[in-house]
Amino acid sequence: MFTHKIQYFALLALLLSGLTIVGCKKDNTTEQETITTIVVHLTATDGSFNQEFEWNDLDGDGGEAPSIDEIVLPANKTFHAHVHFYDRSKLPGTDITEEVESENAEHLLVYTLAGANLTIVADDTDDNGKPFRLKTSWTTGAASTGTVKVVLRHEPDKNAANPDTTGEVDAEAEFVVKVE
Repeated sequence: MFTHKIQYFALLALLLSGLTIVGCKKDNTTEQETITTIVVHLTATDGSFNQEFEWNDLDGDGGEAPSIDEIVLPANKTFHAHVHFYDRSKLPGTDITEEVESENAEHLLVYTLAGANLTIVADDTDDNGKPFRLKTSWTTGAASTGTVKVVLRHEPDKNAANPDTTGEVDAEAEFVVKVE
C-alpha cells in the first residue's frame, strides 16, 4: 500500500510539472497587428507650429505605393514629437498606439536621418528605463532637405550594444524632411 501511495504522488507530481511546462510555453500563434498608417505629430515648444504628417499604405506591401506627406519645418526651432500607429485596412480603423505604449518593453522606435539639418532626442523610456522613443524632441537647424526614416521594432534586444538593429520590423516609413 505504501508503494501505491509513492507511485500515486510520483505520477501526480509528473502530471503537475507537465502542466506547468505547457502553461509556460510561449504562444507562437499570436497574430501581429497590421499597421497601415504612421502619423508623426509635431508641436513647436513655443506654440507657433502644430501639425501632423502621415504615411499611409492601406493595401500593404506590394500593390499601390504608399501616400507620404512631406515634413516641412521652420528652421531653428524645437518640437515635441509623438508617433501614432493605425490599422486602417478595414473600417472602422484601429488606433494601435495605446497597445504599443502598453507593450513598451517589447517595442523600440528608431529614427534614421539623412541630409536634413535635424536632431532627434528621446523624451521617454520603457517601463525598465530602456529606450522606447515614442515621444521625442526634434530640433531643426539651418535650411536643408533630407529624409527621416521611422521604424517600429518588435522584441529588440535593448541590452545589446546597438538595440536599434535588433528585433523584427513592425512598421517602417520614410519621410522627406524640408527645413525652411
